[in-house]
Parts: sequence; structure tokens; C-alpha cells
Amino acid sequence: MSGVAKSSRDDAQVFSQGEVVADTYEIRALLGAGGMGEVYEAHDRQLNRRVAIKVVRNNVAADYLLREGRALAAIHHAGVVTVHTMGRHRGIAFLVLERVQGISLDRLIEERRKHSERFAVGEAIELLVAVADALTIVHRAGLTHRDVKPANVMLAPGGRVVLMDFGLVLPHADRAGHRTVAGSLDYMAPEALTGELAEGAAHLVDVYGLGVLAFELLAGIRPFDSAEESTDVYRMKMSSPPPAVASRRSDVPDRLSTLIGQMMAADPNERPQTAEAALWQLRSIRDRRGSAATNKPFTVLVVDDDPDMRTALALYVRAAAPGADIETIGDGRQAIRSVRRRVPDLLLVDLDLPDINGVEVCMLVRGMQLGDACMIVSVSGRATRADVELLTQLGVRSIQKGPSVMNELVQLVQQMRPRS
Repeated sequence: MSGVAKSSRDDAQVFSQGEVVADTYEIRALLGAGGMGEVYEAHDRQLNRRVAIKVVRNNVAADYLLREGRALAAIHHAGVVTVHTMGRHRGIAFLVLERVQGISLDRLIEERRKHSERFAVGEAIELLVAVADALTIVHRAGLTHRDVKPANVMLAPGGRVVLMDFGLVLPHADRAGHRTVAGSLDYMAPEALTGELAEGAAHLVDVYGLGVLAFELLAGIRPFDSAEESTDVYRMKMSSPPPAVASRRSDVPDRLSTLIGQMMAADPNERPQTAEAALWQLRSIRDRRGSAATNKPFTVLVVDDDPDMRTALALYVRAAAPGADIETIGDGRQAIRSVRRRVPDLLLVDLDLPDINGVEVCMLVRGMQLGDACMIVSVSGRATRADVELLTQLGVRSIQKGPSVMNELVQLVQQMRPRS
């Protein structure tokens, strides 16, 4: 870059190259800029590491950045960028983030498009599983991303897929925020365009965005790319069903095409009702493509020292999955041995066990490096807040024993089983 061009760009930047922010972070380069703010690469002089510094423009409220920082601080997951700290420099609020090295998914899509290359179906499914997994963790934290699109997905070394830019994130219960139109038009759900979201349904905007991203990965174009003007995109989203991916390429399995169509349904009630539901269907599609055993039963391991509760949980599972292969066990050590013999699709574990407790069982199972092969759910009547926070970091879902346990468990199993 020439000195003249660099000087011209620096004039418009919040921070300049070489500036030391808060006596700690030396600005190295501008990574990206938009209408809301800027992101810089910086060197952390104290810890000798590269970081990303995010600032918002003067016309953007400072709590925008605070909200993003708090949202990220609540999440610990490889698929979500890590926040380090917040601060002020020259009166300007800034957020210090993990510097994720890699290539953005939109750039990769553009490169493939340029060379008329498609993502293989299996490759696309793996990417979608990773994004859906990150969204599941975000939603479990009670948050909605609101801007799921390829530009906000980073492909990092080691096969890591990272969901970026939480600037539009909102708690599910933020009613005022739900009425605010925000996001990227091509990936926005119809209800996000109108600003009218049903209470408790904000996360379904992310499910819609995931569906559009899936369509683009497989078809090479967005579902409404035929529209010439932004108003046409709006009109088509509100009045026309999205095209089926299978109509654009013949090697896309019907189940995958159907799932993507469901995720992009104009009516939020017709979409998978959680990112987790979409995740488990994607995993099922992936696993069935990679295995000749298409009739493999749904396997469940129930671990509880109360025989009546073991029987009840098994009955609840069978109500949602009649053909399930269910094993029941009364102690944690036996459960670990069982998982070593055969990894179940679903592990239900009580936290109050007579030998090693349920939290230790969850930690040991996760330590087996099973990846996403096993969904773990703690079912307990006495889980503390600290227990739930630790289990969430382990990717374990928690259900409280009580009158609603049957409905919650049936809904969970139905989410894991593919819709017809």
C-alpha cells in the first residue's frame, strides 16, 4: 500500500497505526470497518500476543459495545470468539477480543464462485454443523446473534469454525430490541424485517439465517439473488417461499434440502424450533451419509440411582422415540464403562449418584474426546447455579426434575430425531 493511500485511510480511522491504546495495545493494522465501527489488529505489550481491538463510531451508543462484550463473556466455546477485556482510550470505549486468524466464509464462497467450484455436500454439512453448534451455545446463554451470515463466520486453523461479530446480539427477552430492524437484508428473517418478533422466539431469526447460509453454501447463490432491488428481496421474503436447494443441484439429499427449506420458512413456527434441533438433524444427515447402516437405532443411556426415576425417564424417551435402544444404569462408574463399550446418542445423567457424582461423569465422558457423538443432559432436582454453569461450559444441557421433566425430555428427543 502506498504512503498516500495509507494516510488517506488513517485520517478516517478512530485509532492510527502505531498508537498505543490504554498504555498496552499497540495498533498494527485496520482489519475491517463498517457503518457501526472498526476492528484493528494490535499487539498486547504486557502479554506479548496479538489481539483484536473493536471500537464503535461516535454516532453509535457505547452500550452497543458493552452489550457485545457481556454477551461474549458469558460464553466459553471454541466456536465463539473470546473476549479479553474492555476499556477506554482518549474517551473512546474499546473491546479487546481474541485475534482469530483465518479466512472468512464469505471470502471462501466468493473464491469458489469465481472459479465455478462448489462446496461438496459433506464439506457444507460439516461447516453447518459447526455454525449450528456455536449458535446452540449462544442460545443456551439466553442470547440471539441476529446477524448470521458468511461474513461473520471465520474458518481458523485446526478446523475451527468461529462465529464472529456479536454487535447486534440481544437477550431473548429484550422486547424493545426485538422491534429494532437490524441485520443484513439477504439473511434476515421476515419477522426481523418488520421488527415484529413473538416473545421468546428471537432465536428463530438465527435459525433462518443459518438456513440462508446453508442454501448459499450448496447452491452457490442466495435464495433471492434474482431480485434486482432491495425492495424486491423484501417483497419476495414476505410473499414467496424460498426455492428448494435440491432444485439447484441434484446431489443434495432430500432430507437436507427439506431441512434447509424448513429453516427458511417465512412462518417462524414452521422452522426447527431451536438451533439445537437443526444441529441434531444436520448431524443425523451427516452420520447417515457416512454410514451404510441407515437403520441404526437411536441409543440412550439413563444413569440414575433411583430405580423409579430410571424407569420413568426411559418411558419418556420411548414416548418420543418408540424404537430407541435404552440402557439404564444406577451408578456413575458403571456408566463410564458402558460409554466406553458403546457411545450412546443421548446420555441422561442424575447429578446425585452414590459413587462419582454426575458432574464428574459428564467431565469424564467429555474427556474421552467423543466430540458431538454423544448428547449429554443432566436431569437433577438439586443442581446449583455453579453446577449448571460448569455443565454449560462442558456442552451439557440441564433439565430440572419436576412436573415439566416429561415434556422437556420428549421435546428434546424429538429435536434430535429428524423431521419427516
